[in-house]
Amino acid sequence: MHPQAAPAGLSHYLRLYQASAVERIEMIKGGLRASEAKRIFADLAIGQGAALKALRLSPATVNKKAKQDGTLSPGESERVLGMAKLVGQLEAMIQASGNLEGFDATAWMSRWLQTPLPALGGRRPMDLMDTMEGQALVSATLAQMQSGAYA
Repeated sequence: MHPQAAPAGLSHYLRLYQASAVERIEMIKGGLRASEAKRIFADLAIGQGAALKALRLSPATVNKKAKQDGTLSPGESERVLGMAKLVGQLEAMIQASGNLEGFDATAWMSRWLQTPLPALGGRRPMDLMDTMEGQALVSATLAQMQSGAYA
């Protein structure tokens, strides 16, 4: 199962977020296609270079694997899918609050990832995306916004 294989009407990001942990582990172990990673970076409009740097991915390796229709390693896949999962988390939050129609989750997420946040000690969420602990902290910070506990 790949994140792009979402049922009609359900974004691949929301599907990834709602997938079970076992399903996401299988995606990670199977390796994310490098071309899918590049599509995620394009969707987020943060610039492929900035995204690759934030996730500690080699541009040469990702581009070579994309040209060869190859997959990223499990570690690389996990970091990229973690970033994509945040978009799905945001979509789920908006959906729970009302209607996703007209809301551009990827545009909002790209701005938010690059904004220094007091809740992260003045760091940008993007600066914490290279580790699973950092991604968990960014995810928790995003969740706190919905509950009103965001500072």
